[in-house]
This record gives sequence, structure tokens and C-alpha cells, in this order.
Amino acid sequence: MINLAEWKQINASDYFSDIQIPDTWDTLENFVDWYMSARMPMMIPWDSAVRQTDDATTICLFKKPPYQVEIYLIHENQSIPLHGHPGVEVITMLGAGGRLWLPSDTSLSLGSSWGSLSSKLQDGEVHGGNTWSKLSDGFCLYSFEKWPSDIKMTSAAIQWKGSTAGPIHDALISKHYPGAVTSPGYADVTGIKPR
Repeated sequence: MINLAEWKQINASDYFSDIQIPDTWDTLENFVDWYMSARMPMMIPWDSAVRQTDDATTICLFKKPPYQVEIYLIHENQSIPLHGHPGVEVITMLGAGGRLWLPSDTSLSLGSSWGSLSSKLQDGEVHGGNTWSKLSDGFCLYSFEKWPSDIKMTSAAIQWKGSTAGPIHDALISKHYPGAVTSPGYADVTGIKPR
């Protein structure tokens, strides 16, 4: 059992006092620029849930609606299926790891792909489907997201259209969107009211 009396707590207000969080951002790109300029603050919301699929584990690192950042820990020898996120704009950034890319030429022990940003994925567009990630020991990926006001913000792993990662992923989507998994290994939340 955890004895909280033995723990020292860092004062969050003091710790994050130098971070100036705007009221909003004009675009997802502006949000990504701010987040990176602020040195990627990990301000995990108190109600964030750790979510798991067959190929990854994720948690929200920062949220200010309609924007959020999730970190995805992609499991070893997995490939991300081809899919989209209905209604949600997404930009991903490689965080490296997993010995998939060459080491950087700096003394920071980073992979050479750290900080590589994708182009913005918009409603109706898809990403994933690459098999190169099967060669890794697992790696991390950041997902920067802008959610529409009419969709409850959860996780990009739930707001899904396309091939799923497997039965664990199917169950996660079905929990939030009953009827979205139309066959094992495929889901489409488009037009379905969340639970």
C-alpha cells in the first residue's frame, strides 16, 4: 500500500508557473508550435485514462479543449493499421526509441527521427499502414489533436475508422461506441453516438 505521508509533493502551480498557456490557438499547427516552444509540458489531466490496444498504450499528456496531446507507446514488432479519426485533425511526431532509426549525432541519446512531424490529417484522410514499425523494439509517437465541439474528447485510438489493431482495440472502441465495430478488425465511429 502506498503511504502518501512518505512522499514529497511538487507544487504544480510553482512547477508550471513559467508556462504561458493561451486561451486558444487558431489552428492545430499553431497549437503544435506552442506546445513544442513550451518544451512539451506534461500536464496530465486528472481524469486521463490509460488506454490500451493490441499494438499500443496511450495517455493524454496535455488537454485544453478542443486541443490535446497524447503519447502512444507502440509495442514491439507492431505495425499501425491504416485508419482515420473522423472529425478530428491530427498531427503526429516521432519520439523515436526502439532502435528503429539511427542514433542522432548529438550527445542527447536521441534517435535521428526525434521531432519528425507528419502533415496534418484531416477528416476523411487516413494514415498508418506502414510495416517498417514491425522492425522496432517499440517506440513512442506523439499525437497532437484538435477535436470538434460536437464530439466528446477521448482518444484518437477510440475516434476511429478503418482496420483495428485486434480484439483489444475492437473492445475499446465498442465500449465507447456500441455498434461501431462492424466486423472483427474493422471499426467506423462515423455517425454513431458515443456512450
